[in-house]
Amino acid sequence: MKSTIKDRKATEVTLEITIDSNTVNNKLDEIYNKTVEELDLPGFRKGKVPKSFVKARFGDDVFYEDAQKELVEEYLPKALEENEINPVSEPETEIEDFEQGEDFTFEASVEVMPEVELEDYKGIEVEDPGTEEVTEEEIEEEIQSLREENGQLVPKEEGVVEAGDHVTVSDPDGNTQEVEVSEDEDNPTSDLIGKSVGDAVEVSAETPDEEIELEVSDIKELELPEIDDEFAKDLGYDDLESLRTEIKSDLFEQKEKERTDEIGDKILEKIIEKNDFSPPKKMLEQIVNNKVEETKQQIGDDSFADLLEQEGKTEEDWIEDLEKSTEEQLKQRLVLERIAELEDIELSDEEFEEELEEQAEKQGVNPIKLKNQLRAQDRLESYRDSLTHERVFEFLIDSANLISEEGNDE
Repeated sequence: MKSTIKDRKATEVTLEITIDSNTVNNKLDEIYNKTVEELDLPGFRKGKVPKSFVKARFGDDVFYEDAQKELVEEYLPKALEENEINPVSEPETEIEDFEQGEDFTFEASVEVMPEVELEDYKGIEVEDPGTEEVTEEEIEEEIQSLREENGQLVPKEEGVVEAGDHVTVSDPDGNTQEVEVSEDEDNPTSDLIGKSVGDAVEVSAETPDEEIELEVSDIKELELPEIDDEFAKDLGYDDLESLRTEIKSDLFEQKEKERTDEIGDKILEKIIEKNDFSPPKKMLEQIVNNKVEETKQQIGDDSFADLLEQEGKTEEDWIEDLEKSTEEQLKQRLVLERIAELEDIELSDEEFEEELEEQAEKQGVNPIKLKNQLRAQDRLESYRDSLTHERVFEFLIDSANLISEEGNDE
């Protein structure tokens, strides 16, 4: 096999690949032998039909299409590897002639990631929004959330259904279901508010014209724990004050991350503005098509139509917005990968394992289990890439010229 790069564009490479005549003949013989083994013709034993008879009966080029396909499938990957080309979309092949006893030449065009040559990515001037202070109200909201998460459902001995209660209802066939009651009038469970055990309520069935009668058979209310030292101890802290301190620290970390994310996004946006490049078109189209199909499968066609109505968009508008955001994400990825390469920013195997252990500890799972889960979801390498990208962001922020709101350089 001989292969050469016939044409190279920013996001597309065309290869010319030639396979010698002996290989072509051997492939045709291989397909002939495979075919006649399964061919059953009157007057011939199975697998013993002469090649001349097969050609006379079905034509000289009866095996050509299969031979072309198998040769392309076998030798195109070798040619790509030989020329160090990493395709990002399905190849398109062009075949002019194919004859027994002659060399077989074909062209294959594949999309590749552009070679991004970056300029002026250090010292980018951006405004630093600063890190907001953690307020007492935010700390109280977190404590209330923890309180609700650790509440206990207890039978409501007296009174009627209120928003937040958990109510068991039964239909005429004796089927039961427990629901959490919402105060939102658009939520069917709001019809239960004010009802008592034994009361009946009419709710919509499959169609607006149909209704079904449900009976309230049980009411439970959420009993919340007192916010005191015992509550904090149950959560693993020494006292309430140490819980509040931990919450404040966590909230500050979140705000600091929001700050650095905003700065990083601004820097990345300016780098992309300064450097003109585009991701491969077919790759972009494929990603967008997959996202559209995935969204429709996950939420259903009816819910997708509702989504478009809520956003006030046609499907074409929605897809166009998706294309823009996906293109922007691809550009960001290309920039981050290029800077990682230029600045030799990478994650060693040992560092990756340490990051996995830290993440596993946060999630309260075994590191091996987390790693296997990521691998099973085909997300292990993408997770490693995301950690590398975080380091690139840190590098860009450290090298940036941050301007505070007062106008002073940091």
